[in-house]
Amino acid sequence: MSKSPCDILICNGQVLTMDPARTILSPGAVAVKGSRILDVGPDAELRQRYDAVETLDAEGAIVHPGFIDAHNHIVHTTSRGVFDNIFDIDALPVKFADLKAGVTDYDESVATAMAAVEMLHSGFTMFIEPGSLFATDAAAEAVERVGMRALFAAPYLWDRRETFDAMPALESDSLMARVPIDRDRAISQLDAELHRNQDPEALVRGYVAIYGVGTASPELLQAAHACARDNNVRLQLHASYAPGEGDIYRAINSVSQYVHLHELGVLDENTVVVHANLLDDDEEAAVEQSGCQLVWCPITFFSLGIVRTAVFKMAQRHRRGVRVSLGVDGAFDCTPAELMFAAHLAARAGDDPLHPSALLEMQTINGAAAAGLRSELGSLEPGKRADIVLRSPRAAGSYPANNPVHLLALTLGAGSVDTVLVNGEVVLRRGRSTRVDELEISHAVTASVAARARRLGINSGPVP
Repeated sequence: MSKSPCDILICNGQVLTMDPARTILSPGAVAVKGSRILDVGPDAELRQRYDAVETLDAEGAIVHPGFIDAHNHIVHTTSRGVFDNIFDIDALPVKFADLKAGVTDYDESVATAMAAVEMLHSGFTMFIEPGSLFATDAAAEAVERVGMRALFAAPYLWDRRETFDAMPALESDSLMARVPIDRDRAISQLDAELHRNQDPEALVRGYVAIYGVGTASPELLQAAHACARDNNVRLQLHASYAPGEGDIYRAINSVSQYVHLHELGVLDENTVVVHANLLDDDEEAAVEQSGCQLVWCPITFFSLGIVRTAVFKMAQRHRRGVRVSLGVDGAFDCTPAELMFAAHLAARAGDDPLHPSALLEMQTINGAAAAGLRSELGSLEPGKRADIVLRSPRAAGSYPANNPVHLLALTLGAGSVDTVLVNGEVVLRRGRSTRVDELEISHAVTASVAARARRLGINSGPVP
């Protein structure tokens, strides 16, 4: 019997497909042709069926769909070591908001490139940037150069400021001068990044996001929802992030935030709400009735300190069928590789554990759903995009190898990734980028952060 041609055959792996049956093939194989997965099945069968231009031997290690970070303020990564606590507004001469506003196009370009490389090393092939990039064209070029996927939205769309009283570190004169709190500006820019969707092969695509956390009027909320619906993309916004935010919102609108969103017709299956840390019973009902999606940021759940006081509900929501994905939010003190472990710890602290398989769902198929790309990404199935990660069998934390679900969700962190394919192209091989000079990017972003700190009068070096 003659073999069918394919471009790449990944063989001899523990293949976690994340398909509807959650099939695990060991040993398994994945055939790739062009940008898409051609076939997935037992290793022996696919070796007999396909003649590959290139064969990648996983050597018994885990093979899985690329992780998706459903909420990543990409340039926040460059705040590492600058702030011990972004909410301590008296600790430094400038606020965190000033640091965000003080970026140049070049700063954002090199920061995005470095964060994208870091994500590849952590097993991520896509991230959703929630409208906090100013130079989206420069950042998109950086993402494409590295070989990642991303979703971009227009920056900082808001038309109210009252809830910033609960989050003063996120507001500053310099930030508001750069992106004014103005309804006309916000509404006019809702679709600013949607031009990227004209090319179905584009690695960087657009969607609609408003800042949220009570900074949007009903008019802006409904305009954003209509824009997302009319253009067949997701709408995302922050809500129920920090203590005090909900009280201010309720005082202004005489109703709690999620209930109000539902009453306005903004909360539905096309809407993705980020955080959901502090919801009352009526808001919980609104989430369930609306069919909206949630992005949980467990590292922020810890850093805000509310893990000690908030009632943990993400596991309950997951069991009720609410689609929950994971986002790193701001990778100030971590890499995205710690996301699932942080979620695991938060669930343990909340006395409602999440099984590792649930964490993998949140990081793969639910992340794809949050992006509006579940038919394209999130699992290893024929016809889907070939965004595939091969772990190293020699990595720390890779044994014992009898439970790959547990290993992948909880013990295999940054440094365990051997090879990554995005859109059928090998963009990381043997733990190194095939497309960019990683050391050059590292030096560039370090110099960029130092220059920004000098401009703002911040000492970004070690404390004596």
